[in-house]
Parts: sequence; structure tokens; C-alpha cells
Amino acid sequence: MENGYQVRGLTRADAEAIATWRYPAPYDIYDSAPAGAQWEMLAATAAYYADPAHHYFAIDDESGELLGFGCFGMEAQVLGYDYTESDALDIGFGMRPDRVGGGRGAAFLAAILTHAQTTQNPRRLRATIANFNERSARTFLRAGFEKVASFRSRTSSSMDFDVYIHHND
Repeated sequence: MENGYQVRGLTRADAEAIATWRYPAPYDIYDSAPAGAQWEMLAATAAYYADPAHHYFAIDDESGELLGFGCFGMEAQVLGYDYTESDALDIGFGMRPDRVGGGRGAAFLAAILTHAQTTQNPRRLRATIANFNERSARTFLRAGFEKVASFRSRTSSSMDFDVYIHHND
């Protein structure tokens, strides 16, 4: 149990649930699959999340219910930024849509940071956040991250993102 939340391996059932999560606009960029996706696409998305090679993990709330997920490495990166800096571990996460905005962000992020330190022992942590996502940015800033760069993604959405770094030394 880390900061009131439990971090554990992601099961296939977790992955299947996550693949169906839908966020309201503009947060819908975080949807795993497009709205109305056919079963085959949802199954492929779930299989991807459940594959241990992709470094996804589940986060349960105090009652043991799936609250969200996290990931490390390339899975947390956005096309369009130079991530070659080798001493930074990229982190990403998603919280169940019906639980977002309820004051859980700081403890949720703290559980992910503790898990990163325990399992990866990185010198620095890096997060990439869509620049419209002010509540996520505030959570990271309060956790000791600092904004170090901005860029436009090289995807079909061409959105602006900010990069945040946390120094562990």
C-alpha cells in the first residue's frame, strides 16, 4: 500500500476495463480507443496494456477497486519531443474517468512516484502533459516537478504539450 493506494500488476480484466474508459472533452485525448470502437479494437488495446513488455501497472483505491493505471518508459512519451536524455524515467498515468477531479490526484501521483523509486530507482523523473491539462500540471508542480520544455506533438491532433522534470538527487 503506497500513500493509501495499492500498486500491482495489471490484469487482463483491468486492461479490458481501461480500454473502455471515456473522458469528457478536451480530456478525451486520453481515451484508449475511439468512441464506438468495435470489440476487436478494444480487445487489441486491452492485450497491449496487459502485455508486461509495455510496463503498465494497476492502482487500486483503499477499497481495492481499480482507480487507475500507470506506466513507465516509452509508453509515457508523446511523439514530437526528443526523449534521448537517458537518466530520466518517463512516467504516465490515467485515472478512472468517474474518479477524476475528486481531490485524489496528489495521493495517486505519490503512489506512482513511490512505485517508480522502489522499482526503477531513477535519477530523475519526467512527465509529458497536454498543456491544456492545468489540473494535472498543478499536481505535478506541487509534487516537486518543474516545467522544462514545451512542444507540439507530431500526431494527427498536433497538440501542445509540456515536459516536467523531477530531480531525485
